[in-house]
Amino acid sequence: MKKNMLWIALAALIIPAFARGLWFYRGIPNQPKISTPDYQSLTISQPPLETQSVDENIKQTSGVVLFDLAHSNQYQASEIQFLKEEIEKRGGKVESITDIPSLSYKLKYASTYVVISPANTFSGEESKIVQDFVNRGGRLLVFADATRGVVYFDSFSGSAVNYSDASSVNPLLSLFGITVNNDYLYNVEKNEGNFRNVFFEDFGKNELTFGLKQVALYGTHSVKSPSGLTLLRGTESTLSSINDAHDPAEGGAVLSMNGNVLAFGDFTFLTFPYHNVADNATLIANIADFALGGNQTISLENFPYIFTQSIVQIYPSTEVQLTAETIAAISDLQSSLIKVGMAIQIVDEAPREGDTLILGTFTTIDELLKFTDTFHIELNEASETITVKNFGKIGRAGNGLVLFEKSKKGNRLTLLANNPEDVLSLLNTITSGSLSNCVLQNDIGVCSVGFGGSFSEDAGAATQEPINGDATPKPDSEATPTPGG
Repeated sequence: MKKNMLWIALAALIIPAFARGLWFYRGIPNQPKISTPDYQSLTISQPPLETQSVDENIKQTSGVVLFDLAHSNQYQASEIQFLKEEIEKRGGKVESITDIPSLSYKLKYASTYVVISPANTFSGEESKIVQDFVNRGGRLLVFADATRGVVYFDSFSGSAVNYSDASSVNPLLSLFGITVNNDYLYNVEKNEGNFRNVFFEDFGKNELTFGLKQVALYGTHSVKSPSGLTLLRGTESTLSSINDAHDPAEGGAVLSMNGNVLAFGDFTFLTFPYHNVADNATLIANIADFALGGNQTISLENFPYIFTQSIVQIYPSTEVQLTAETIAAISDLQSSLIKVGMAIQIVDEAPREGDTLILGTFTTIDELLKFTDTFHIELNEASETITVKNFGKIGRAGNGLVLFEKSKKGNRLTLLANNPEDVLSLLNTITSGSLSNCVLQNDIGVCSVGFGGSFSEDAGAATQEPINGDATPKPDSEATPTPGG
């Protein structure tokens, strides 16, 4: 009995499974042969490549191009290699700035200041320094990039927040009528392998676009300048990611109205291998020419970079004797000038040409009249005052004058003070490499060099009172000049 029950149980398990198999059986499967692509005959579309120009045709210039590294800039040194090489081929020099305090000093001798995809915003003070640099004739070159934003994480919600570099550069560029939009341009009809790799074939007429037929940018913001010139204009099928529309007033690069500020919405086109696509190499060469084309109008704002020749002649007037103290002060000045590739030469006659430093007192102003006449300085012996253009009446005691005049024959800096001791103090001030204790108006500076006092129209001698408790102002820390262009 038990044996029969076992067989019945096995049949109950096997028979249903067997019946289900017969029901769904469709015979031996015959898998059809699946055709595969002919991989050997496939070709990958290649972007148009540019043939490099002959270096012998490059015009040699000079100048210093200053790259910003003080705003958490999102690029590596290797990524500017091709632009750096083009600058150096033309006789230029590349430097970088890593701290904000040295910005004002280094811009005194730079041709162009280059800002690439900063993560930190320029402060109002920094923007003013750059604006003054551009107003003096220096140039500003800005590269933003839609692929180089910074991602922050909200500590409360934990959500990611994308901070575009457009937000960092716009406070600076707005001073020059330029805006970088927080978007990217795309073209689904014609592109360099990807809809965000946009071709530009319509160019604004400028030396920067000379020789260009086609340029490729890779993930570019759109840039606009109502008062400036759009250099790279997209076709009607080039659209903005903000509104999926085409704006003919926006493009991949613009130039400011004064021609000294250039802004690109893309940085990738400078890097390997994109620098060789289409006419990108020609564009990079044109950018190098632009960067070395900055030509600052030299004034006291550029001090100590106000001399342009290899030798600075020093002429002491009759009241400034070459005492041990005077020689020591001139020696310190010589050390500072050597760092910028200049030498000094003490002369006993007033030079007619060449870069010159004149040392004199107010009482020898008649002797130095040919150097000071254009500044309209008037002495008032009765009230111990002097009248100076742009300043009016100032006290002679404790004040020194710095007069700068440039010409084709050479630049001249004249130092005047009330007595030889104050002249030495004024000489020590300029040796320090800073005019921070001077009030500058155009090419005239009034500097505190010692003790001063009150004065009036009828008073004889001035009442002497210390200024800030020190007889001689302490010079700033020693500057480390770098040769300029």
